[in-house]
Amino acid sequence: MKASAITDRGMSCLFPGLLLLLGACTTVRPPADPPLGFLEDGFASSGTCSTEWPAHLPDVIPRGAFALTLMPGLEVEFNDARSQQFMHCWCSGMLRALREGPLLPLAPGSEVYRFTWIPSSRGSFVIRIEHLGPVHSLHVKMTGMEEGTLALDRRVLLTPTQWQAVQQRLAEARFWSIDRFFASRGLSYLDGSEWLFEGGREGRYRVLSLHSPDPEGPERAIHDLGVFLVELAGITLPGGQLY
Repeated sequence: MKASAITDRGMSCLFPGLLLLLGACTTVRPPADPPLGFLEDGFASSGTCSTEWPAHLPDVIPRGAFALTLMPGLEVEFNDARSQQFMHCWCSGMLRALREGPLLPLAPGSEVYRFTWIPSSRGSFVIRIEHLGPVHSLHVKMTGMEEGTLALDRRVLLTPTQWQAVQQRLAEARFWSIDRFFASRGLSYLDGSEWLFEGGREGRYRVLSLHSPDPEGPERAIHDLGVFLVELAGITLPGGQLY
């Protein structure tokens, strides 16, 4: 199901997807100082979530990673401290439920990527791809029907060709270089899913948090990256749709 927009608090630019192609819509580039909110270099996970949550959840994602969120159409929304805390604890909780830990610190010479899909109305999954020495591997997990269980927990080895295909998709999505987005139109969404892409290599860590990327919009390469990882993992989603 596509994400459903319910309110509009003021449009800054009409038809952003079309105008991106025409070069007529001013893009937004997050300030470089302090560093981009979704780009954290060398910051390990530490501490726990606040007492507002049922339990103290150890961090899985570095603090400050959710300074911004990308909405459909690559519209950027800057999060206040409360929103950052919520996203940080919510996503950490989801990853803990999938029995995932922090990607940092990275092992010397390793490279790792993790795609977490958190829909509004069904089970979540995580796909983690790693390169360490001569070994390339994929680990996929899906939450079960009962709390604390996994419906799927499978690890497979990847060929160098499959690893190169992952690298190509990452390059097409500009995972390590994208830094310009559209100004927010102030839309709110009732439905959809959270797409969380993390990556770590050469001492760098990056996370992109997107809400239901549009397969036909300017973020289509990021959407295609998620679809490719699902196909590579060999999983079938209920309803057959990644939204």
